Amino acid sequence: MTVSALKPLATSTRVQHELVSVDSLTIDSRVQRREGVKASRVATIAADFNPDALGSITVSRRKNGTLVVLDGAHRCEAARIAEYASPLHALVYDGLTLAQEAAMFNLLNTFQAPSFISRTLAKVVAGDPESTAIVHAIEGHGWKIGLNSDNGVFSALQAAERVYRNGVGTLDVGEHPELLEQTVAFITTTWHRDRESAHQMIVLGVGQLFGRLGEAVDVTKLSKVLAQERPYNIIGHAKSMQALQGGTTPSALAKVLVGMHNKGRRTNLLPEWVWTR
Repeated sequence: MTVSALKPLATSTRVQHELVSVDSLTIDSRVQRREGVKASRVATIAADFNPDALGSITVSRRKNGTLVVLDGAHRCEAARIAEYASPLHALVYDGLTLAQEAAMFNLLNTFQAPSFISRTLAKVVAGDPESTAIVHAIEGHGWKIGLNSDNGVFSALQAAERVYRNGVGTLDVGEHPELLEQTVAFITTTWHRDRESAHQMIVLGVGQLFGRLGEAVDVTKLSKVLAQERPYNIIGHAKSMQALQGGTTPSALAKVLVGMHNKGRRTNLLPEWVWTR
């Protein structure tokens, strides 16, 4: 089976991060290396066992509750040998077929770099203040951090990090939790955790708008106007504007928002958006 054999997952498939015990994990040779784990590699990891280097494993939870390891089998076996008693950080899939499990194994073991979401959530488990603040700001508005595209699932963590760090270029580099909070609150109020609204361009554009113009924005009116539009339509307008005028898509999206804010107003107009970065 090749990497391309992994077709888009069914809408019933769920993925979330969990802490799982080593003893709860199992290996199924049908979706793993047929020859099993390599003893010498396991021995090397176990001999100099470092819990901080375990990273995140990938697991499939089957209908009977069995947790099958798709990526990280060598680390799991080394943890057993080292008698590591603490839980492991795992990306757990529910609803995969056997064929999807096998294709996922191939994919994960061809491209081994962990996702930004996995790295960020691992940092949260490790107690990193910035990652924790970012995740809490998102989850505090009822979102779940994840990789799928269901309603209520927020996957644009890199965009959220850019808002948090410098308002997508509008503020000095530092920590701006209040800006990320305002951005996520606005998106949530406007589109009620619609999956399209968690798109990175929406997050970046809204974050840039509030980073530059802040309290000058009539949040209530703009939210009502935007609620009449699908988020992807807003992104489409921004991409068309960016193609004609140059600059970045997030800045074009912020310009679209300024236009929608000012439409029909005679007072309290926002200044013309001329930023292109």
